[in-house]
Amino acid sequence: MTQLTPIRGFTNTPVTKVICIITTILALSISVLQLKPYLRLSIDPYIIEYFQYWRILNYQISVVNESDYLLVILLWFHFKNLERFYGSRKYFSIIILFTLYNAAFCFIFMSFAQLGLYYILYILKSVIFNIPPNDNQYQSLIFNEIIPGPLGILSSLYVCYGTFIPVSYHFKILLSKPFSSTSSDSTSTSPTPTSSESQSIDRTPSSKELTLTNHFPIHIIYTLLLLNNGAKSIIPCLVGLLVGKLHIYELLPGSKNWLLSSIIFRFLINPSKSINNGIDLVTRRFGGGYISLGSNDNLASNQNSVTTNPDQIEEAEEILDDNENRNEEHEIRAETPVRPLGSQFLDTFRS
Repeated sequence: MTQLTPIRGFTNTPVTKVICIITTILALSISVLQLKPYLRLSIDPYIIEYFQYWRILNYQISVVNESDYLLVILLWFHFKNLERFYGSRKYFSIIILFTLYNAAFCFIFMSFAQLGLYYILYILKSVIFNIPPNDNQYQSLIFNEIIPGPLGILSSLYVCYGTFIPVSYHFKILLSKPFSSTSSDSTSTSPTPTSSESQSIDRTPSSKELTLTNHFPIHIIYTLLLLNNGAKSIIPCLVGLLVGKLHIYELLPGSKNWLLSSIIFRFLINPSKSINNGIDLVTRRFGGGYISLGSNDNLASNQNSVTTNPDQIEEAEEILDDNENRNEEHEIRAETPVRPLGSQFLDTFRS
């Protein structure tokens, strides 16, 4: 458990629920259809030779191994508290921004780090080891390729989680047994210690212990994700931590005020409901199912002449009842005379 709260599962977290479902479906589909090579991000040869720049965004779609999938799903589930903190729409908007910024920053970092490390090795070989320039050919280094998956996005959310989600409780782990005191018999026969000796005894620590918080499981899971694939996973995680820090200090353009369109957000979260609402809107617009919000006579005539659907008839009756209740309230207010302010004060003191 990461928090002491009665909220369980995916309650009020539709974005986290959709992300976990899509992550599972994509991981299984890519594995079955053998599409893992299309998710690789490598400077050489895919970017340099083949100009496949679509891989800059494509590599964050899904993971390609079982261990990464388990760690990613656990982190997405724990980060549902961030969705409750930000709100579903803002949380989804931040995820989209983190996706774009991590893709751009990671590609730029890999390109410049690969080029800089290559030139450093070239200078060392040419100046120190006196290797001819013809033998110094371009080669792939540790910055050439990273592991596919949303590691950078989760790293940015990890920074946000540690900043905005408060600690619920602390717990201690004993690293050594506490020092046992002498037996009662020996203490009864031993002489009474002086004040200096008692102070030295009090200052002696009883045991070694480690104090942890409820964020401890998330730290462990993220550390495993960071080191799971060596340098291929460390690079995107470090870039993601940088992006998260920029967001925390409000130095990331658009991360503070930008929001995804409400129509697109509803469609991505619940596409079936959005499609049904769109179909209902089109049928009401072109199917003659309008109900005018006029007088009661117009509503009654529209109910008898235009609407033939039972749902529309019920809706019209509800509107009629609301209008009648409002008219009754206006009549009651009109019949009640307005009392002077002085009489209201007197009635207050009399009561």
